[in-house]
Amino acid sequence: MEKIRNNIIGLLLVAGAGMLLYRFGLTKEARSSVKRLIATLRAAYRQIEGVLADASGVTMEEDMLPNRAATISQWEELGY
Repeated sequence: MEKIRNNIIGLLLVAGAGMLLYRFGLTKEARSSVKRLIATLRAAYRQIEGVLADASGVTMEEDMLPNRAATISQWEELGY
């Protein structure tokens, strides 16, 4: 339990330091650059997520490989 508490405290300290650095340590141009970076990362994530969602459930039709055909026939011989 103490380890979890220490991790939460450490995370809060790092987040607080990051917020202070962002607020007082960066110029307006740097802040806008960080905002553009975050927007670009979000767009890329959504694009990748969309591609993966479209690809899920899609089966590719291709010629059966010899080892796969042999495995299927062995399962059929066993009654499956």
